[in-house]
Amino acid sequence: MAFLHFDNVGIAALAGVLPEHVQTIDMDPRRPRADYIRHFVKQTGVRQRHISVTEQTSTDLGCAALRLALERAGWDANSLDGLIFMSQTPDFNPSTSNAHVLHNHLHLGEDTLAFDITQGCASFPYGLSVCAALLQQPHIRRLAMISGDTIWPLYPSRKALEEAETFLSGEGGTALLLEKREDSPIDISLHSDGSGYHFLYYPDGGARNAWRRGRGIMPNGEVYEGGGYMDGMEITAFATLRVVDGINAFLRRLGTTVDAYDGVVLHQANKQILKTMTRRLKVDAARAPVTVDRLGNTNGASVSLTIVDAYAGNPKPNLRLLVSAFGVGLSWGIVSLTLNPAIIVPMRTTAARFEDDFLKPLP
Repeated sequence: MAFLHFDNVGIAALAGVLPEHVQTIDMDPRRPRADYIRHFVKQTGVRQRHISVTEQTSTDLGCAALRLALERAGWDANSLDGLIFMSQTPDFNPSTSNAHVLHNHLHLGEDTLAFDITQGCASFPYGLSVCAALLQQPHIRRLAMISGDTIWPLYPSRKALEEAETFLSGEGGTALLLEKREDSPIDISLHSDGSGYHFLYYPDGGARNAWRRGRGIMPNGEVYEGGGYMDGMEITAFATLRVVDGINAFLRRLGTTVDAYDGVVLHQANKQILKTMTRRLKVDAARAPVTVDRLGNTNGASVSLTIVDAYAGNPKPNLRLLVSAFGVGLSWGIVSLTLNPAIIVPMRTTAARFEDDFLKPLP
């Protein structure tokens, strides 16, 4: 087990930002395919999402969240020793990372490290482990971890996006500020199973099948038509059985139980997965916040957006949270931490968007 323990990492601020545009699933019983739409909403729990219709990217949302977090912490951007951006959706090519784009927009110095980690829904535990490890170095004192993914480019046009009768994924960005200081312990457990990579992936999204784009036969015999692929039954079993077993093993290692936590924050995959996981963990609904109904599945930003939504303004001075995120890879992680709600900025929306300084539209 990749079990990590840190005693000298403090959380200075957390902020979450959503696109201004809200898209709602039309539940009118008179519309075509009304029965299918009703069943979809019942299974997933998704009724609406925030999504950009003005070409905002995860960097736009991440920058807005980072500015709010810096303000809450009282930090100058140039006091940061590094930016780590957790995303599957770079503004440009993956090596021109979102972290470098953000580094440029914040006018940071050349001594500020910047890089992306291409992670999916398990971004939070993986990114937190990297940041906490960097903070063990004597000359790194402040870091920003930004998370978010962009969904709108998957649609061929704004019209197609707005006419989508159902949807699962939404958009949002978060910024978590971390500093070296004596604090409550952070414990992290990380897990991987590469044998399940093909349960949730884009078969034609990279170099492996670059000259074979189009239809094909999947290992399970299904015909592949292009785009993203998910084996729903395998992913549901993975989340509700293996991830839950991992959480219980993590708690046993810590010598504690789920009842010791003020909140259990799970990746917002869909309503049915959340219900099954919380039932198997024996967590009452009041301690397992849900955002998938209003925000959709926000991928890498899912658990941090849920923490912002659920706990900003909470009067309790210190909340003990158990966090678990899981997804592509297959990868999953569990985090135990204590958080002061005073450092959380209430959720904001934004229409802010950068203009690329290099590539301008033709007249």
